[in-house]
Amino acid sequence: MKLTIINDAVFPRFPDEQLEMLNKEAPDLIVDFVRADTVGVADLIDSEIVFGWAPPRFLKDLPNLKWLHLPSAGANAFTDASLYANPSVILTKSSGTFGIPISEYVLGTMIALSRNFTGYYKSQQEGSWNRGEKEALEVFGSNVLVLGLGNIGSEVCTRLMGFSCRITGFRRDPSVPHELVSDVRSLSKLRDCLPNADYIIICLPGTAETGKLIGREELDLMKNSAILINIGRGSVIDTDALVEALNNKKIAGAGLDVTDPEPLPAGHPLWSASNAIITPHVSASSPGNSQRRLSIFIDLLKRYRSGLHMFNEVDLSAGY
Repeated sequence: MKLTIINDAVFPRFPDEQLEMLNKEAPDLIVDFVRADTVGVADLIDSEIVFGWAPPRFLKDLPNLKWLHLPSAGANAFTDASLYANPSVILTKSSGTFGIPISEYVLGTMIALSRNFTGYYKSQQEGSWNRGEKEALEVFGSNVLVLGLGNIGSEVCTRLMGFSCRITGFRRDPSVPHELVSDVRSLSKLRDCLPNADYIIICLPGTAETGKLIGREELDLMKNSAILINIGRGSVIDTDALVEALNNKKIAGAGLDVTDPEPLPAGHPLWSASNAIITPHVSASSPGNSQRRLSIFIDLLKRYRSGLHMFNEVDLSAGY
């Protein structure tokens, strides 16, 4: 059984001590490594398993591929079943790797926007002792909507519990109980909750169902003190409507680690919104990711070799 691992700057090669864990679990596994900037069909043609972002254009030429595991929590470019030569291919992702760093990013962004750190930093750069006119907000005891209750959304909820937040969670199937959130609703009920929300945190994948879920009408329903944070996919928010809402102070602010378009081009009006924090899709960055990512893969590998149910499997028809 051959495994090929495709490495790049975002998914670097595992350290030797971590690779020893993989070798201990599957000593008979033939493991090859290839760089993403040089990978070709010939590097993957004999591989039963590929761990990495295999170029989608190659997948039709890989009849031996039975399992593709992605280093990311998202799978957007790989959910079209027609991409694959093998119609029964298993596609899994690394959900569970990034919940800790992303939830810390969310909490940090909530506090930064609530306490006007961006405004004070600007004053610092100008050498101005300016208290400003904007009143600080408190995260403690606030009403928070968490859109998406997967690993990332759940880790966000864990941290918000320490601030005694009142959390309303949203997921595709609200009948599935959540261990931390008692109030779970479907996305169809989102508008009912927006007028009372202090923070809206988007942890959703980019699908046809979630595209522009937050548009002009939804932004109009929010309080002018509301803060919107998106660490899911940029396509969930109507960017033009968001720019308008920020510039007209319809909402207090936005924290965006993802945008639409992405990368956000120079000169885009979103850059100049004074009440926004924009980061270049880095909320998941953490030195702990490598160990968590490999642990998830090894657990899946055990299941794959034993013919057991694979968790983190992507439903190609649903897109996530």
